[in-house]
Amino acid sequence: MEQAEFTKANPSHKGDKRRSASRSLSRSSQPRRRIQAGRQLFNPFSGYGLVDAAESVARSLNMTNFSNVADLGGTNWGVDLVKAPEVWNRGYTGQGVTVAVIDSGVDITHPDLQGNIWINSGEIAGDGIDNDGNGYIDDIHGWNFGIGQNNNNVMPGTSDPGQNHGTHVAGTIAARNNGLGTTGVAPDAKIMALRLGDVSGNNIVNSGSLATAIRYAVDNGAKVINMSLGFSGSPALQSALAYAAANNVMTISASGNEGSLNPNAPAVYATQYGISVGAVNRSRVVPTFSNGSSLNRRLQHVVAPGVQVYSTLPGGSYGLNQGTSMAAPHVAGVAALMYGANPNLTPNQVRQFITTSADAVRIA
Repeated sequence: MEQAEFTKANPSHKGDKRRSASRSLSRSSQPRRRIQAGRQLFNPFSGYGLVDAAESVARSLNMTNFSNVADLGGTNWGVDLVKAPEVWNRGYTGQGVTVAVIDSGVDITHPDLQGNIWINSGEIAGDGIDNDGNGYIDDIHGWNFGIGQNNNNVMPGTSDPGQNHGTHVAGTIAARNNGLGTTGVAPDAKIMALRLGDVSGNNIVNSGSLATAIRYAVDNGAKVINMSLGFSGSPALQSALAYAAANNVMTISASGNEGSLNPNAPAVYATQYGISVGAVNRSRVVPTFSNGSSLNRRLQHVVAPGVQVYSTLPGGSYGLNQGTSMAAPHVAGVAALMYGANPNLTPNQVRQFITTSADAVRIA
């Protein structure tokens, strides 16, 4: 059984230089060179560069760019760095867009997430009937696809080693702009909570449950799917990603935290499906832990804030996490802003606009 794990780096992690045989390319062994790919500079560590929400959304509307606005400052440096406030200033906040968070569960009662949690309007809560006939009983806010579980409990387990992970990711995407702890990139998007893990609270996922979660998200109205996890891949996963693309659903995947040039799956499939995302710090430097995009210019890879990112945690609290897991939801939020501005975009257009508008960054 193939297994995946959520891809949060250790908060004190300075860059793990260890390599497996399958990931032998390292920063120390490869030249730090840029490759010209069309009009974009492509770098094996940062891909096409730092995601730019303002230009990505502007291009979605056949415009050049949006005017700069003042930064939010403080702990909201991530949304500032990707230029989300410039998009909000034009009235685009992810409204009408559902983002599926396939992760360790989401605290749907968090004050900064309440109101932005997807509700399955076809279900009647608590009646024990599959009202909408989708094969899931009382799936009001999503589903728990965890190994040995298969129920509607999308809240993170209190004893889970990574219980904070999914809630932190969800807040980066869609924490409400309500004056509380933080604001997400797309503060009016809805979060569909799709929980993974096993009955013992371990953040281990088999490829079958991940593939099933992707298909659920597609079939139940998500426009964007965030996957802050990684493993070696499988035919079932690749087939599910193809299903998402065929149904005009955008997939965003964390590249991984091994410090390798090669991303993990699902990100490795960004040659065809979705976007791979690495991390960058507030100084626009790619940290050594962030997996890159190799020399493959066909891999749609960008970077986003992933070092000391402040977001929501279970129990109504907040905190810092880091890793490419924290970077991917910034890009998922940008995709939600794009769909909110232009619902007719295809995944290929989202990929194109995000990669061609990305900004160059420095490499650690």
